[in-house]
Amino acid sequence: MSQQEGRVIAGGVEVVVDGHHKSILEAYEQAGFTPEFHCREGVCGACRTTLVKGEVEYTQSPLANIPKGQILSCCSKPKGTIEVAELPPIKQKIA
Repeated sequence: MSQQEGRVIAGGVEVVVDGHHKSILEAYEQAGFTPEFHCREGVCGACRTTLVKGEVEYTQSPLANIPKGQILSCCSKPKGTIEVAELPPIKQKIA
């Protein structure tokens, strides 16, 4: 892993968050997931998820209330490898 690279793991699925991603949310989207979000700025809390293991750093200070054990994916990046309770749904392909 490079210094700016981290990983998000849930249910055996791994998403890499590297220097090209502004946040975990952006890495989810580029990996084909459809995460819940609204503001992308840490204000609304719609992207909140449960952190099972590890730590994140916030790229900007969130204004939303973040209960202990939760993170906002729209404005955070993993410090190394983290584990979350579940990944967002995968985009459905239209045939």
